[in-house]
Amino acid sequence: MAAKSGNRTVIYVVVGVLVAVVLIAWAFMMFAGGSKTKVAATYTTAVQGSVVVAGKQAANTVDIYEDFLCPICGRFEANFSGELTQAINDGKVQVRYHPVAILNRATNPAGYSLRAANAGVCAAEAGIFPAYHEKLFTEQPSEGSAGLTDQELIDKANQVGAPATFANCVSSGKYSKAVTAETLRAAKDTSLRAEGSNGFGTPTVTVNGKRADLSDDNWLTSITK
Repeated sequence: MAAKSGNRTVIYVVVGVLVAVVLIAWAFMMFAGGSKTKVAATYTTAVQGSVVVAGKQAANTVDIYEDFLCPICGRFEANFSGELTQAINDGKVQVRYHPVAILNRATNPAGYSLRAANAGVCAAEAGIFPAYHEKLFTEQPSEGSAGLTDQELIDKANQVGAPATFANCVSSGKYSKAVTAETLRAAKDTSLRAEGSNGFGTPTVTVNGKRADLSDDNWLTSITK
């Protein structure tokens, strides 16, 4: 009975995600995005459950919910990573990255979103999160593909200086349960849903607990200027 209930929850999440993704895709088509200037990260990261906390405590807290398979998340990364990195470096914001797995069934075989999210948290533990985070999006596999294997996830981390402990963190799925729990929590949080949507989608961004309007190019600069 518990397994059946869990399956129904996943189905509800997937249906909601489809609606939310359409709305978010429309929003992203309405703007060109922020600066694409590359900025070197000088901040440190910490892991809280499956959340990657980037930078020190600041006057503004930005929470970013993302799926490493989500193409719109890749576009968000390309548009805003430079501004976000600079704002974190300058201590103007603390960013809490929430790697989630809402597209876990969108690869063949299924499961890449969860494995990539786990690897992303492993990267924070290993001290290579900014570079690895960027790499997973710039070299993002397409939906419907097989995704990346664990070895490919490890190889990409090695390219940005991963320590030897990283491989075991990935292959053991160290943070998989925490990512799954965070995905379900986010899916049930109605405050994270786009207006007019019955489901949760990525990317979803909140600023000081309030959902950000990503169709506004200045959503970040308005709090960091």
